Amino acid sequence: MKLWHCHDARSFRPLWALEELGLPYELVLLPFPPRWMEPSFLELNPLGTIPFFTDGDVKMTESAAICQYLADKVGALRVLPGDPRYGD
Repeated sequence: MKLWHCHDARSFRPLWALEELGLPYELVLLPFPPRWMEPSFLELNPLGTIPFFTDGDVKMTESAAICQYLADKVGALRVLPGDPRYGD
């Protein structure tokens, strides 16, 4: 797994999830905003947005979706619909 991250960006959410789950990952730190500060990033992610996450053939850019993906993949850090805690 690989996460492209910028300081003080929404990419902190999946970074935190990766750490909480204890998963091995590679972290790529970029200056913000990467679409202007690191133009080569557009070759990987044409949107130029952070976060950008890969896991094999999986490519994702939405921080909450990446966290959901990680929780579902590992079967941890999740509360499923029907659980009384779901709304909280």
